[in-house]
Amino acid sequence: MSRILLLLLPLLTLVFTSCQTDKPTFTLSVHSESSEMESPRSIMPDLIGNPPRKVILARSPEFSHSNIAAYHSFPADNGNGNGVALKLDFKGTQALELVTRMRQGEILRSIVNGRGVDYVVIDRPITDGIFTIWEGIADEVIAEMAKKYPTITGMKSASVNFDMTPSTKDEKKKAFRLFKDSEREATSEKTKSKKEEAAAIQSPASSAATIDPLSPLPEGAP
Repeated sequence: MSRILLLLLPLLTLVFTSCQTDKPTFTLSVHSESSEMESPRSIMPDLIGNPPRKVILARSPEFSHSNIAAYHSFPADNGNGNGVALKLDFKGTQALELVTRMRQGEILRSIVNGRGVDYVVIDRPITDGIFTIWEGIADEVIAEMAKKYPTITGMKSASVNFDMTPSTKDEKKKAFRLFKDSEREATSEKTKSKKEEAAAIQSPASSAATIDPLSPLPEGAP
């Protein structure tokens, strides 16, 4: 029995480590509006607006951090942290289009690390898979996004033949790796260019002789 346990310990350690590695460094979820008529287990109350008003949200999100393929952050207009535009993967894009097509006039509530940060009122179907949270995102969350996702402008397609948003874990990891590679190449090229400019500035002036227009011409000159 002891030998079996000794053989199993490395495997259990590997599984435990893998689970720890996959644990998200932040949580982000977007919830649609619901009703008190629904099962209490499937809904949750929240406060939005100023002055605050009570709303009922679906406990299960429409999409979450697991559906993010790329991002673009920006300072919030009202000074409340950061905003972020999220490019969603295939599943997230489908969910966003469905809820915005079917639930116009209702709200979508963004929750980050268990705290409500922003909400929007649905006024049109969103078909491009880009959802914007306009405020409330902490710098620390943006920093964690930068470790995991490419920017929207720097995202590489999951297909070489046509534009396709990365959707599987492997596709997302590959897209992020390609993004970081291109980022390093751009930094290297910029550094090389700056060094060349500095070398050109520091190089001695041309040694070509100049002729004083008031001095006599050399003998034999025309």
